[in-house]
Amino acid sequence: MERRQRADAVQGDLPWLFRTRPSRADGTAFSVAGIVVVVAFGFLIAKTHVMTHLDLQGVKALNALHTGVLGALGSVVYRLFSPVEAVALTVLIVVIIWVVSKNVRLAATFAFTVAVTWVSSDVVKLLVHRSRPDATAFPHHLAQRVVDPSYPSGHMVFVSTLALTLFFLARGTRSHILVAVAGAVVTVIVGACLIADGVHYPTDVIASAVWAAAVTPLVLGLSNRHLLPRTYLLPSSVETLV
Repeated sequence: MERRQRADAVQGDLPWLFRTRPSRADGTAFSVAGIVVVVAFGFLIAKTHVMTHLDLQGVKALNALHTGVLGALGSVVYRLFSPVEAVALTVLIVVIIWVVSKNVRLAATFAFTVAVTWVSSDVVKLLVHRSRPDATAFPHHLAQRVVDPSYPSGHMVFVSTLALTLFFLARGTRSHILVAVAGAVVTVIVGACLIADGVHYPTDVIASAVWAAAVTPLVLGLSNRHLLPRTYLLPSSVETLV
């Protein structure tokens, strides 16, 4: 009991980002189930023309709004979260975390979580290999041509993962509610823009958010359990719990 109390006291001094661990079976089960659902659903819709037809109706509806200011916003959003820009944004955030916290392990854990969750979704993209929405079916298009597979959306996975990881980082602080709300709003806006741009189906966007929700805590938890104790000097009483 005394050892447990000492461990809880020390763990209470750790940033919340370090406290997320896959210690509960139901949490890990949720992550695994989410991954399985995203992959299985991807194979299903890639081969089901009825679902694709329904999906396309959603693209057409939002694409009708892709004019004027809203159209410009959609194009900016797509460009802002493209791979090169997304990497640059992540590096900037990691540097800010490092400078503010003076904790290189905290910054590295953040970067590792975002990178693994984001990059791993490309495996699903290659496996499912769903074609992009038919550009001839709606009037407004992006200036740049997009040819890589559609499911899931790398843009959406990145934004969702970034929002979730920032939330874990902010937990235990006064700003955690603001971070949660801001992350949710930005994620919804980006998802809507991707559909309105005509580069992704609604199911691409939804599956991407599910992937981020399932994989982000799993990657963070596994990192904290297996990598953090090897680099972060925790008392043995805490290490036995991670």
